[in-house]
Amino acid sequence: MSSRGNQRRGPNRNSEIGEHGEELAMWKDIKDKIPLAAEAFNDSSANVLQIRDQDKRMAEKKEKNAITNEDFTLLDSLFRKGVKTNENGNLTLTDTIEKLKVLRAVQKAKEEQQEANTSRAASQRAKDTAAVAASLYDFDGSGDSPVPSPNPAASRRMGASSKGDRDSVPPRLDRSTPAAKAGSAEPQTGPASNSIRTKQTFAKDDEVAFKPKPINNEQTDWILGIVQEVRGDGKSRRYRVLDADVDETGHQKDFRTSASSMILIPKEGTVLPPLETGKTVLALYPNTTTFYKAEVMGMDGDGKVNLRFEGEESSNTMQAVTRRHVVEYRG
Repeated sequence: MSSRGNQRRGPNRNSEIGEHGEELAMWKDIKDKIPLAAEAFNDSSANVLQIRDQDKRMAEKKEKNAITNEDFTLLDSLFRKGVKTNENGNLTLTDTIEKLKVLRAVQKAKEEQQEANTSRAASQRAKDTAAVAASLYDFDGSGDSPVPSPNPAASRRMGASSKGDRDSVPPRLDRSTPAAKAGSAEPQTGPASNSIRTKQTFAKDDEVAFKPKPINNEQTDWILGIVQEVRGDGKSRRYRVLDADVDETGHQKDFRTSASSMILIPKEGTVLPPLETGKTVLALYPNTTTFYKAEVMGMDGDGKVNLRFEGEESSNTMQAVTRRHVVEYRG
C-alpha cells in the first residue's frame, strides 16, 4: 500500500483565509505590494541618477558646442520615465496605506467587539454567581435547611458531666401526659407574637436555639447552634448556623435558616429575670445540645432554673439548667 496517503498535508491557503476572515486576505495583499513599492522607489532613485549623468554630459557638450538633438531626446525620455515610475510608486504606496487603514479599523472593531463580549460574559458570570450564592439563602417557609438535620431521637451529648443525682438522659415523651400541664402558661402564637419574632435579628457569632426543617415529614427538635454568616436584608435576610454538636467523625453540620426558626440565647454574664413557677419553656437538656419543652419548678440558688422536662412527669426527677439556656417556648 502506498505511503502517500499517510503524508500530512500543508495548510490550505484558501481555507486559512476563510477561517480568519477578510482581514487576513487584505494583509496578504499588503505584504505582496510592499516589495512593489520598494522596487518603484529604487527605480525612481536610479532614474534620478541617470538624469543627473545625462545633464552633466550635456553641459560638457554645450561648452564644446557639440550638443545634439539626441541628447535632448534622451533627457526627455528619462524625465518621462521618472514621472511614470513615481506615479506608479505613489499609487502603490497610497493603495497600501489605505488598505492598512482599513485593516487597522477592522482589527480594532473586532478587538472592541471581543472586549465587549468578554465584559458581557464576565458580567453574566458575576450575575450567575450572585444568583447561585443568593439561592443558597432563598428558602420557602421558616426553618428551611438543605442540610440533613440530626436524628431527633439521638442523644446530642456535649461532654459535660451530670450534676449529682440529676439524670442526663433526654426525656421520652409520655403520650399519656397532657401536652400542657394545668397552671402552665403556654405562649400565645397570634399575629402580635409572630410580628415580634420577625423583628428579631441576629449577628455573627450569636448563640441560638434553632429548628431545622423537617426531613421526610419527620419532626425535628430545637438544637444549639452558632450563627456563622448573615446574608441579605429585611425579609430576605438569611443565616448560616453551625450545629454545636460534633458527629462521630469530628465534623459539625451547618444549616441555612431564617429568623423565624431561631431564638437568641443571651450572652454569658447577661442579667436575666427569674422565671415564674409553672411557666412552660424551652430548655437545653443537660449534657446535650437539644432543647426540649419543660415546666419551671423554681429557681436554683446558683442562678439555674429547676425544670421538669416533658416526659419525665411520672418521676420526681428535676433538671437544673443555666438561666440563659432557658428560652421562650415554641412548638
